[in-house]
Amino acid sequence: MVKIRLLCIAFLLCNIFSFGQSNLDSTRKIRAIQKKVILAQLNVREETGHNDGYQIDLYRASVAKWLNAMKPKPAWCACFYYFLFYSIDVKLTIRSARAREYFSDKLGSYNPNLRIERPPEFGWPVGYKFGKNAEIRHIGSVYEWNPDPKITMCRILEGNTSSAGVTGVDRDGDGVYIKWRPKSAIYRCTPLNRLKINGK
Repeated sequence: MVKIRLLCIAFLLCNIFSFGQSNLDSTRKIRAIQKKVILAQLNVREETGHNDGYQIDLYRASVAKWLNAMKPKPAWCACFYYFLFYSIDVKLTIRSARAREYFSDKLGSYNPNLRIERPPEFGWPVGYKFGKNAEIRHIGSVYEWNPDPKITMCRILEGNTSSAGVTGVDRDGDGVYIKWRPKSAIYRCTPLNRLKINGK
């Protein structure tokens, strides 16, 4: 399975570079390419359920190689989010293994449930917090968000989450999945154009 995934990623990266560096700045093309990368990562699972596995190590290494030397191995949801862009050669202003780093007022982060006029779009990071006074501890990537306020559910791509259900504490799951989430569960989101440096 690992060899097959590596071949798929190599093939995708070859196709990505064929678009040319200047074209990678196109949001539409980034979206199309990133969806192919997402399909290659879906259902990747930890080897023993302890934040481990060859592919999980690649996610962490995209942020910093020393993360894989930590014991126990740290959570990887934020590393997976960063990897989605790193793997298509798009640089972000934030390069962190901490979910909370992708959400700040400086980046234009906001609560989407209080500003319906700016619904999140594909690729935007969304943050969850667990507990009344807790900080953001889990991050996902918008896969599908219907701006209609009558539609209360959305689809979020997440790493280090579980495949079961749509809610609950999933900040320490076993793999990569697209989950149905209540929009109300999203605490913060950040416009992608505030995170993307360039397409080089």
